[in-house]
Amino acid sequence: MSQLTLDSLRDRRFSFYPAIHGVDHNEWTLTESTWAEIQVRNSGSGQEFWIPKNHLGTVSSTDSPVLILGLERELEAKAGGVFPRRMVVTEIPTTAAGRSSQRSTDAATPPKPSRISRSDATMLRLLVVAISVALMAGLVGFLGVVGGLHNPLEVLFAPDTSTADQRYLGLQRNDSYFEVVNRLSAPEEEQWISGEEDELQFQALHYGSRGYIIVMMGGSRAEMRYLGTLHDPSRRVLDSAQFARGGDTSSMMRNLPEF
Repeated sequence: MSQLTLDSLRDRRFSFYPAIHGVDHNEWTLTESTWAEIQVRNSGSGQEFWIPKNHLGTVSSTDSPVLILGLERELEAKAGGVFPRRMVVTEIPTTAAGRSSQRSTDAATPPKPSRISRSDATMLRLLVVAISVALMAGLVGFLGVVGGLHNPLEVLFAPDTSTADQRYLGLQRNDSYFEVVNRLSAPEEEQWISGEEDELQFQALHYGSRGYIIVMMGGSRAEMRYLGTLHDPSRRVLDSAQFARGGDTSSMMRNLPEF
């Protein structure tokens, strides 16, 4: 049987697969849909979230036992929004029996004089370097989760995001390719950052001499609309399109396909 579309979810209850972490009740209704995101309401708690369409998979072809909307990645509800979930790996502690056996072995073995060879000293230095790198990576990951940053190192080393002009600030979410070019002039380079068969199309208009990149998005390559502006070359979000009922496209700008 063929898959249903998002429009088929209106006035029907459905569940996400995999379920959104942090929400106990996995039953939802579709309340609003734009070209970039959908708004869903939890039938149990009444919570409402905006979810970018690039996180969504397909709708099941049957509602027996329940209609399913697939997700491309695991999501987690926190801080009033929905974000991609990051897994945390924890080490399994040593069992009490193992610790007791180790203590018995240590007690039966007399201590030996401590001597560090040159090779041991080299290994110790490498171990210190490895631990330092791991701690820095953990700090960067923590800043990325808490701040929702595209590049967490920006907290420690703020990049230069100056541009030659800020004419992009006048662009609106419904501006087409021709309206963007009419306002900013022709781009120095155009680049498609999505495949022709993708459900959502993304296009980058490079204005390298001005220091920014205009990002367009649409359901097809003939319906591209303004999504936001990135700094060139840091790719930091400089501007995002505003929705009529509140919210913006900043979350989508931070999760663009690599280009």
